[in-house]
Amino acid sequence: MSMSYKNLLTASMALIGLNGCVYGYVYDAGSGSAIQGATVTVLSGVCSGNGCGTSPTYRQTESSGLYVFDAYGNHNGDTQIQLLTVASGQEALRLYYTRPGYRSVSVYHKPKYEEVTQDGATYQISGVQPVYLCLTTAIDSDGDGVCDEAEARYGTNPYLTDTDGDRISDNAELFGYNGVDLRYYGADPKKKDVFVEMDYYPGLKPTQNALDRVTAAFAAAPVTNPNGTTGVALHLVADQQIAAADVDTDLNPVWTDFDVIKAKYFNARRAPFFHYLLVADHYNAGGSSGISRGIPAHDFIVTLGNWGTPGGTEQQQAGTLMHELGHNIGLRHGGNDDTNYKANYLSLMSYHYQLGGLRVDGTDGVLDYSRVRVAGTYESSVNEVYAFAPVSPTTEADLAHYGVRISNVFVAGNASANLDFNNNGAIANAYIARDLNFDGDTLDYIPAAQNDWTSLVFDGAGSIGDGWLGSTQGLSRSEAFFVVPEKTESCITESQTRGGR
Repeated sequence: MSMSYKNLLTASMALIGLNGCVYGYVYDAGSGSAIQGATVTVLSGVCSGNGCGTSPTYRQTESSGLYVFDAYGNHNGDTQIQLLTVASGQEALRLYYTRPGYRSVSVYHKPKYEEVTQDGATYQISGVQPVYLCLTTAIDSDGDGVCDEAEARYGTNPYLTDTDGDRISDNAELFGYNGVDLRYYGADPKKKDVFVEMDYYPGLKPTQNALDRVTAAFAAAPVTNPNGTTGVALHLVADQQIAAADVDTDLNPVWTDFDVIKAKYFNARRAPFFHYLLVADHYNAGGSSGISRGIPAHDFIVTLGNWGTPGGTEQQQAGTLMHELGHNIGLRHGGNDDTNYKANYLSLMSYHYQLGGLRVDGTDGVLDYSRVRVAGTYESSVNEVYAFAPVSPTTEADLAHYGVRISNVFVAGNASANLDFNNNGAIANAYIARDLNFDGDTLDYIPAAQNDWTSLVFDGAGSIGDGWLGSTQGLSRSEAFFVVPEKTESCITESQTRGGR
């Protein structure tokens, strides 16, 4: 590499803080063979170096299907140095793949550099996912912009625009959409993804361990995926700290003030994919732990300013974040109903468990939504020996893993048997009356509890989803909101964990 171009590269690196080669491979979708002579054009991005020439910048693939935008001059030569950077106001390059006889493809790529060493020199390189180009005559059965032969290569379903059912099209998960590179954040078209952008007030960012625990809870979910894995991939992106000048300590009225911050800090191009979370102090002059903008919804707030422990404990942070996100993906305080504190509902969505977590196999603080179905029961007639009844496919053995809180206290026994409903230290094989929803009487029927993980709604109240979903899977909901934003309840206050109501 000549000294003049080394100096240019060094200056560019210092200016933008990124450097390196962007490369990838192009193949024929039908045969799987490498395509030579395909053109990869940079439609959005900035090119520095003598190889940029006149706009637009491009490279053509070699016999192996490889193309390299070479920032070092090692692959294409000193006269073809091309350092690509993301254009101002954008978050990804837009690479446009063309070749006569084939359909064109746009790929959004946010460089994620890795360091490699070759011949004693160190380089930064960012690999673009392999692209399978489809002949112009190729069949695209589901109309998602990915022909059937390419779907076979990617392992996606050629008859579904959204193979994994997470309301993001296969096209968007493979190639990105409207300036957003979803693969950069970990998207997989064969595994359910949930994306959340989190912005936060100074001093109120949840701990990384709290965020990791929520991510791990989703990863451990009993949800099957087309790629053979279980779990939901939660991508919690801690994006920006709200500037002190923009901090509104009391969001009041909540959504009006929220929207002022969202308009400034949340990029609209992410809206079809990312839920938006604001971690704030408090809202509507109250002590609520948070609120969701409807159920299901796109936006939610976690408020950590009024806790006895400033900012909340790790457990409170994690439980509250997962609770409010649960509302965004369709869960209510009773699962599929609004009966709160119901003793047969073993989920963080119940106030009994939001802040302290579940008790599973004797371990407290477990973060989880309900993964069991439990029959309804009358408060006037419960039996401590038999406890609660499972609803198929849940079994008694499944229920036996769970401890139960009644009137905000864990009682002896488990959800399947020998449950000390009245907390008197003795198990009676007799029918007794017990307050099972913490409302001070024993007159209610407590509805059945659902398996939350099989009931999630991924469309963000009709706002999550991209244009490649197709006309039959558009962004309009097939059913009304469960709870409209104006009727969404403020969530738990710390006093409600101390015997208050």
